[in-house]
Amino acid sequence: MYALAEKIAAALTPSRTYSVEVKDVSSGAAVELAAVSQTLVADLVPRGARSVSSTAADSQVSVTISQNVDGFLLVAEIRHGDTLQVVTAPVRGSEPAASQPSLTPGIQRKIVWQQARPILDFAVGAPDSSHEIWYLLEPDRLVIYEFSGGAQVFHEARPISKLYAPRDLRGRVVLTDATHVRAFVGGVRCDGVWNPSFALECRENPDQQWQMGSVSWAIDPSRNNFSGSMIFSSSLETKFPPFYSAASPSSATSGQGGSRWVIAGLDGRAQLFAGSANAVATFDGWGSDILTAAPACGAAWQVFVTGAGDWTQPDQIQLYELKDRRATAVGDPLEFSGPILALWPAEDGKSARVVSRNLATGQYEASTISDTCGN
Repeated sequence: MYALAEKIAAALTPSRTYSVEVKDVSSGAAVELAAVSQTLVADLVPRGARSVSSTAADSQVSVTISQNVDGFLLVAEIRHGDTLQVVTAPVRGSEPAASQPSLTPGIQRKIVWQQARPILDFAVGAPDSSHEIWYLLEPDRLVIYEFSGGAQVFHEARPISKLYAPRDLRGRVVLTDATHVRAFVGGVRCDGVWNPSFALECRENPDQQWQMGSVSWAIDPSRNNFSGSMIFSSSLETKFPPFYSAASPSSATSGQGGSRWVIAGLDGRAQLFAGSANAVATFDGWGSDILTAAPACGAAWQVFVTGAGDWTQPDQIQLYELKDRRATAVGDPLEFSGPILALWPAEDGKSARVVSRNLATGQYEASTISDTCGN
């Protein structure tokens, strides 16, 4: 749908209002036309196109879903006055070719740091090929290490004053680049920069917005859950119920863009929103941390999901594939010897950062995980 939206938006220029109709003439399983229409409208919003009634629209868009030997073909006719443009976008079928080997997604973990003091989050930046800067966010300080050629050349810890101190304090580190860091913890936002030495300024985060890639969520620092809303179309804005974490497929994943969100609620259930104000599916037994994975096998939307245990138990991360309003576990879960305390995307866009506590050793472990693909 993402590829079709790109082509439709180009054809609508300079007209920016349109009406849409979707028809299914394929011989396959029934297609939910309303969901297809909602997804298309949501994907056109960021491109400046606005859906209105047919009588008020500058252009009329008619989308036909047909089937061929490779899967489905989406054909859009864009009519503006006497002008007609036709654009197409193929959608591959879900069945793999018989000659293709069966590939199974999995999760790979690498422990990169261990220490006795609690860790909330961490990040690694590389100013050049011979230097690395490590940022370790602890409950009351930001610790900085610099390595040159593998040898430590700098170590400093800067204090952070907390405005709130719930039992399960959360924190997040965001790198603009290797020398600019932002940390969120306990109602406080800290901005650090190397110029030429490291300087850190911390202040109250007045609106409590935490940066999450292209979006921001408001955190309740006394409870450590988020709130927020998402605009799905020109006339539909959904306010999510309070949640611990949220995930949306990247635009490169099946072209689904930001019209789909799954949130981990406070009640232990995850809810899927797909271009509508109400959840279209609920998944039980998920933990409080979920994160979109960069798929190594295929182009389906995949998410990392932590287990539902508490902080006194071993934990796990399971990879799920979200498709047709269903969540299917794929591969074996990645087991941890203690609770997972944080799960955030890494700067490379392909892996994720994990903070956990080893119950056997008492050490806090910083790890990176990534989606893998094998036979």
